[in-house]
Amino acid sequence: MTQEPRCSALVATSNRWEPLTACALPSIRWQTRAVDQVVVVNDGEPFDAAQEAVLRRLLEPVPLVLLENQRVRGAAGAWNTGLQHLLASYREGYVALLDDDDTWDASHVAENLRAAERERADLVISGLRLIIDGIARERALPRGLVARDFLVGNPGWQGSNTFVSRRLWAAVGGFRDGLQSLNDRDLAIRLLRVPEVRVSYTGVWTATWNLSTRGGTLSTPRAAAKISGLRWFWRLYGGEMSPQEAEAFFARARDLFAVQRDEIEGGGDDVPPHQRPRGDLHEIV
Repeated sequence: MTQEPRCSALVATSNRWEPLTACALPSIRWQTRAVDQVVVVNDGEPFDAAQEAVLRRLLEPVPLVLLENQRVRGAAGAWNTGLQHLLASYREGYVALLDDDDTWDASHVAENLRAAERERADLVISGLRLIIDGIARERALPRGLVARDFLVGNPGWQGSNTFVSRRLWAAVGGFRDGLQSLNDRDLAIRLLRVPEVRVSYTGVWTATWNLSTRGGTLSTPRAAAKISGLRWFWRLYGGEMSPQEAEAFFARARDLFAVQRDEIEGGGDDVPPHQRPRGDLHEIV
């Protein structure tokens, strides 16, 4: 009998207790096809014993692993901390990401595993609804994506619909430690450029991205983390952009985040430490 593929859930969190406990973790617990474990990596104030007990109760009987970010502060370092733990245990199956303020439909894991098994895929992309400040926004289901789609913007593949095989996570080296924003686009480009990567699409909406433009989030105009991420991304990929793509990239930064071109092109300390097409996750031997 062929063993069903494993799927683990990985959540990075930073001082957002209410959405983590009210939205994200309950949506993992009620999956129709259960994950084999949940890894929560804390990048904020440490959980006390009472909080840890609450997290475990929310997920019972699904095993929970709680880790502190052991790498550079930020989501990328937290995700890499979790990935390093997961890849050290075994190499088969999948790791699905969920942001701490987003939710999965009950069918999310089942739909992704079904698509993965059908296409023998290393990477599955499902529909991620977009809710901005409580208002649903129309967007197209992602299909037929290529790396170049992510140079200017994101056509619908963010953190919470990332579903990748352990083999592929190891191949791309996870995330870039220290990249404060645009991690989704950088990761998508690197994943889609892996030779002969097998990609599958569920063709259905299975997750919800809850985006706030208030309260100091990455989407708040002129957020420092967003400016830093734009600078890193430009230095990594600006040389690949056509003049039209570069203009669209800078226009998007200006219109959505009030960040001007000279701020992105200018100097400063926000530069990537390397330009290799791999993330910073250490090789697991």
